[in-house]
Amino acid sequence: MFILRIILFISLAFLITAFASGTYTKIDGSSLNLNQDRMYCKSLARSKHPGYICKNPIMCEPSEFNLVINDLTQYNAVYQYCMLSKGYQYNAN
Repeated sequence: MFILRIILFISLAFLITAFASGTYTKIDGSSLNLNQDRMYCKSLARSKHPGYICKNPIMCEPSEFNLVINDLTQYNAVYQYCMLSKGYQYNAN
């Protein structure tokens, strides 16, 4: 059971880092406000999907994994939509 929890934790950590592996560039070529727009979009996404907090703060129960993954993907979708609506293009690394 302990090994299963470690594997699931590593999988979640890998999933979180996979979301942050690309870069954004402005379609018109000027990325002067990239940092400000990125912070705005992160704030917007976090306000819409603040993140699921597990009942046990040390380790989520198996029934909660789907809630955590769903919240992470929803956060990522709102963030990407916000950046695209501001005129940025996502470039996967």
